[in-house]
Amino acid sequence: MQTTVVGRPVSELDTPFLLIDLDAFERNIAAMAADIKSRGAQWRPHSKAHKCPAVAHTLIAAGAIGITCAKLGEAEVFVANGIKDILIANQIVGPIKTRRLAALCRQADVIVAVDNPDNVRELNEAALTAGSRPRVVIEVNVGMERCGVLPGQPTVELAKLVNDSPGLRFAGLMAWEGHTMAMQVSPERDAEIVRACKSLVASAEAVRAAGLTVDIVSAGGTGTYLTTSGIEGITEVEAGGGIWGDVSYRKIGANVEPALSLVSQVTSRPTATRVIIDAGRKTVDPSAHAPVARDLETVGNHGFSAEHGTLNLANPSETPKIADRIYFNIGYSDQCTHLHEAFYGVRNGLIESVWPTSARGKLQ
Repeated sequence: MQTTVVGRPVSELDTPFLLIDLDAFERNIAAMAADIKSRGAQWRPHSKAHKCPAVAHTLIAAGAIGITCAKLGEAEVFVANGIKDILIANQIVGPIKTRRLAALCRQADVIVAVDNPDNVRELNEAALTAGSRPRVVIEVNVGMERCGVLPGQPTVELAKLVNDSPGLRFAGLMAWEGHTMAMQVSPERDAEIVRACKSLVASAEAVRAAGLTVDIVSAGGTGTYLTTSGIEGITEVEAGGGIWGDVSYRKIGANVEPALSLVSQVTSRPTATRVIIDAGRKTVDPSAHAPVARDLETVGNHGFSAEHGTLNLANPSETPKIADRIYFNIGYSDQCTHLHEAFYGVRNGLIESVWPTSARGKLQ
């Protein structure tokens, strides 16, 4: 991590690195916050796209009610950096992790997802031992076919078990309508998002009818938030990756612009059409959505090996030359940011901030 560059030109950063256009970043945050609020929901952005406490604090300052994490280890990092309202949108299971979660809930108000009675019982036992009371949401399977109980009565029964557990606090329901991400942007896709989320809302009503209070009905990612946040009964959305204006999210209609770049330099020019750069798979994982070179006409897919990237120019050219820099729009931030130690924020050509990705590598 290059920490002595604040106030210096971007050209003084060594490659490869991740660069934030702070003006675009702030516009993206403002746009997402306004879009979600205007549709009637609150914002709990997912942190897996940035892994960075400084970014999380920026989002909360812009109106987010807290953050979402995928892993307990991530939540521990964010709590240590002053973030206190966290949803772990995942199941925390086994004696080691439930013990850690119960201890963490003595420092912050953490919410955890469950979809299994055995997990409810082990969470309750760990919490009673630690003297904490985690908030718990039931994860509902609304079509993703990953985790979650079925909507309706199975959700009600599990909610009752949580509510009857003295070491836990029943908080509500969550779901992820992520199966719609594979669909083309279309009225049919919007209709499936609505169907899935209304199934979640109906389950929440069924739980209320059983006499329980449901404060949280959480859903939505960057690929769906413009629809999900406007569905009556959805209280909060977890969209987070859109702050970077990824290629993937802009293709499916997110109201954002490119704000995050991968900056590399040319290390070899073996032919007039082949360009080799210092950014390989250890710098960016292209498996879901490859980064896109700016201001460079290329053909075919970029090739990435462990430490090298290969670009094929559409036409023979002497440029770019050795040591020239190439900027890429990030294809999918979730598979890039965790590979870097820090973000470098730039405004008017000068480095304004260095933000460590402190939650990177927290897989447990």
